[in-house]
Amino acid sequence: MDPLNRDPQSGALIRLRGLYPSLKTALQKVANVILRQPEMAVYASVNEVAAASGVSEATVMRFCRILGFKGFQDFKISLAREMVTPSQFPLEEVRAEDDADTIIRKVFQASISALQDTLEVLEARAVRQAVQLLLASRRILVCGVGDSGPVVDYAINRFFLIGLNTYGYRDPYRMMTAAAVSGPQEALLAISHSGGTREVLEAAQVAKEVGARVIAVTNNSLSPLSRIADPVLVTASRETRYQQEGMASFFCQAAVMDCLFTMMLLARPETAQENLAKIAKVISKIT
Repeated sequence: MDPLNRDPQSGALIRLRGLYPSLKTALQKVANVILRQPEMAVYASVNEVAAASGVSEATVMRFCRILGFKGFQDFKISLAREMVTPSQFPLEEVRAEDDADTIIRKVFQASISALQDTLEVLEARAVRQAVQLLLASRRILVCGVGDSGPVVDYAINRFFLIGLNTYGYRDPYRMMTAAAVSGPQEALLAISHSGGTREVLEAAQVAKEVGARVIAVTNNSLSPLSRIADPVLVTASRETRYQQEGMASFFCQAAVMDCLFTMMLLARPETAQENLAKIAKVISKIT
């Protein structure tokens, strides 16, 4: 079965880690118990989890609904499924005393784990919606700063092959001015791991106010950016002591760009083939 046609309530722990920074204090208490003792949560009752967290049963139920579950029982079923098939590449912290072989293994495993987790939480419906919006747009603005900046360049280098009118912005001033002169026929693709990057958030808000459609690629589906955008394409890379976002985040965001590119290419095969032939002809003259 296609993994993107999964039960929409899968990946409970993966999504919880991404949402954690946006949870209120009481909900973080529940999250702390779940993340520390997921086995206990599978077999516990709602009042037992509430007692272990030091919150009310109503807070535990609200926690489940925020994660996208109808109730506590649905959350436990998803959690149990996730624990039955743990990641083949568990995330391990790099330690100062690790030798080179161990460090290399842990760094690679972190990237592989991030991609696996992103595959688990990325929704096909949201990807399809993003593809439709991008293909229908007169102009596409791709925005990102910091570690997300290279993904901006990656996206525009891919999208122009399909003949899309795509512009990339990594500078906050240019990002904001481009958003200000956009409109209903434009789409802004906002890339932010945290979903709270001020420059990207402000550009997305301006674009939405003038009628442009905003698409988000973020690790946090409860972030301020996620509240502005529709659709939201969720990634799932985790920070570690020596790898804050870094390459694992880049790989996940780039993989999302590849999904968008591939689906749009299949929707416009003639244009893509024509453009690739033109590029190959030019390249052959200079090599």
